[in-house]
Amino acid sequence: MNILKKILGVIAVLTALMCILILLCALNPNITKKLADFIAGDASPKQTQQEEISQSGEDEESLSGDASEEEDAAPAQEAEILPEPEEEQPTEAVESRQEEPSEEEPQETVVKGLNGYEVPSESQIAVPEAVSGKSGGFQPITEKSEELPDTEGDTYVSELGYGQLGDEYTFDPAFYPYYAMLDDKGQHLYRQIFANANAFNGAFAPIEAVPVSEIKNAIMAVYNDHPELFWLNTAFVCKYDKNKICAELELEFNITQEEFPETSTQFYNTVNTILTQVQNLSSYEKGRRVHDILIEKIEYDKGAAMNQSAYSALVEGKSVCAGYARAYQYLMQRLGIPCYYCTGFAGEDHAWNIVGLDDGYYNVDVTWDDTPGGEYDYFNKTDEDYADTHVRRDLSVNLPKCEGQRYAS
Repeated sequence: MNILKKILGVIAVLTALMCILILLCALNPNITKKLADFIAGDASPKQTQQEEISQSGEDEESLSGDASEEEDAAPAQEAEILPEPEEEQPTEAVESRQEEPSEEEPQETVVKGLNGYEVPSESQIAVPEAVSGKSGGFQPITEKSEELPDTEGDTYVSELGYGQLGDEYTFDPAFYPYYAMLDDKGQHLYRQIFANANAFNGAFAPIEAVPVSEIKNAIMAVYNDHPELFWLNTAFVCKYDKNKICAELELEFNITQEEFPETSTQFYNTVNTILTQVQNLSSYEKGRRVHDILIEKIEYDKGAAMNQSAYSALVEGKSVCAGYARAYQYLMQRLGIPCYYCTGFAGEDHAWNIVGLDDGYYNVDVTWDDTPGGEYDYFNKTDEDYADTHVRRDLSVNLPKCEGQRYAS
């Protein structure tokens, strides 16, 4: 009986131990794996430790790799950090230096014409010694304004009439660019002024009611477009009313209408003689040959009569820059090549030409080329070439930019 109780007690203890073991295995599966390996004899405790060390090393390498990636990424994150206030000071200083010139902007503002021509600073113009003295003599368009006596009513009505209206005329902008620069009123006045100048009608009432400044631009445009009007002078008289509106206009002529038949015959005979010498040439060759003929023919002379006209250069053979330029303009026009009278500053008031060829426009200064050994120093040049010596003024700033390359000398 006692033996039976002892057996039952041992069984009870074993059963309790088995339950504890089962519970531990359930809570920690690694114990089950180790026990199974031990029972099966597939692995020794030493091997199990090596595996644990190996696994531990892999885990450490993994952790080390993750840490390394984080360290590599750290500089990028730091680069995104905004600078400290002290580091912003140099930037503010740069911005301050950039803003300082704004006070001088009115002096440095680049003036551009309608066609993009950038007007150089006249203070930077330097006249080469070889052409010194060949810029003077040019006379710009000038008005001699007179205020009319007081009259009844708000508007003064002239008794002169309009004279020739000129509505029958049309002007191709390719050859008469100054006409195209004017608004509708200005073009109306241009046609009227041109027609009255052709008819030697020196006094008339403007067809449009405009102030003196607009009258001046219209007369300048006619004068600059038409070198064949060699009898038209550069001065005019505008009589204006109390509202400053030009009510009467008086043109000035170099010759009388009675002298015109003889002078015009001389003028056109000379022109035709020159034109016969340049037939069957290309546009470039015509321009170069006409340039050479004028240099051979004309002597620079500030005292020459009618020296603002093409007549003085072509017939008399003595003129100033205006005569050279207007002679070249007219001959090129007759040859069907666009050529413009350009006025401006070259140490003094000065005139030269702009010529249109198939690849663009070029500056030509026949006057300055009339020097020994310098016959092509100012022939077919770009605006960049002229930037240090020539500056356009008045309506001439609206002439085309000179950027041709193919025929540059």
